Amino acid sequence: MPMPPQAPLPVRQFAATLLGFPNRSTANLPLWSFFGASAAPPGQSAAIIKQLRERSGAPIADVKNMLLEHGWDVEKAFEALRKKGLAAAAKKASRHAAEGLVGASFAAACASTASTGGTRSGGAGSVVVVELNSETDFVARNSLFQDLVREVMAAAHSLGQAAALGPDHSMNLEQLLAARTSSGATVSEAVTQVAAQVRENVRLRRAFRVDGGDGLVFPYVHQAATPGLGKLASVVVVRSEDGSPLRMQDSSISSSAQSSCSGSSSSSSETNALLQAAGEGLAMQVAGMRPAYLTRGSVPPEVLVKERELLMQQLQQDEAFRGKPAQVVSKVVEGRLTKLLGEMCLAEQQYVLDNNITVQQMMTRLRKDVGRPLQVSSFLRVQCGEGLGLRGGGDFASEVARIVNET
Repeated sequence: MPMPPQAPLPVRQFAATLLGFPNRSTANLPLWSFFGASAAPPGQSAAIIKQLRERSGAPIADVKNMLLEHGWDVEKAFEALRKKGLAAAAKKASRHAAEGLVGASFAAACASTASTGGTRSGGAGSVVVVELNSETDFVARNSLFQDLVREVMAAAHSLGQAAALGPDHSMNLEQLLAARTSSGATVSEAVTQVAAQVRENVRLRRAFRVDGGDGLVFPYVHQAATPGLGKLASVVVVRSEDGSPLRMQDSSISSSAQSSCSGSSSSSSETNALLQAAGEGLAMQVAGMRPAYLTRGSVPPEVLVKERELLMQQLQQDEAFRGKPAQVVSKVVEGRLTKLLGEMCLAEQQYVLDNNITVQQMMTRLRKDVGRPLQVSSFLRVQCGEGLGLRGGGDFASEVARIVNET
């Protein structure tokens, strides 16, 4: 529905003062925004501002103004922030408030070599990733808390593939909380017990399971203070493009046992080393560069359309492009979209271990060295406190409440 025309600035300033909005920035808003449509649900204005601030990374004043201007509709306000170039969604995906740990644990596919303690760094099998939150980092460094993370990961492994839900690899938390730990207690009971001992709110927030299937799965934990536990974990799955099983030789077991586990002949030590290095490097890539998609071809068409529209709207507001021919503007949009996709897509990113090549070029070299057509089939990235607020510094809720009260 079209909005009423703007009232003169003095009128808007008078209305803002009369209605209890003396802040200079809110006085510049349309007059209609001070009435019915701009009212936030009772008692929820601070929470809505906090939500959009964390999602967009835009200054709080701009966040509040956009919410007022769009009737406290979070989606419309977010799009408006993006159009004005105030929100960098892809680079502000995580704001850290909650403390705790993320744990990643690999389990080999063969029962005789299965390890849920994270002693191996990948291969044929599966990886579980769990996030356990606490109120302070002090508790996260406590051995009780760290042991609990390991117990939860072991319980997650025990549930098997049936516990994983959908393409995002997430696990059914209710099912995991009901699973038994090595002590016989349920995961839920174990979490409650540790919370009582450390006297903090401890909760299991998320859990994931990534299965390698006929490929190889590799976990990575960034700056792990203790093996398998840290603030950020990632997982990649590498498979053969032709669908044939991809396996690595385990020197800790006999050739006959390895053959019975993999169903195929073992790889050479040199091939093992190449696959291991590539898997670890790719997992590190996902952790550091946070891709959203595997390749440009996997980006949904609607995402491309939306990004083009946003880039076009940004250029239309840029004085430097006023009056420029449409074909020039279109070419700039496509150039910026290509750059954006280079950041969003794993295959097109610069490889973290060699800035002179892309991930795709690294995979091309690996195919040649290994003698098999290989591809990254999926990946996962989990960061502690992702989406929950700022890490450590300042009381963000109080900051939002102050701004709401001032305006």
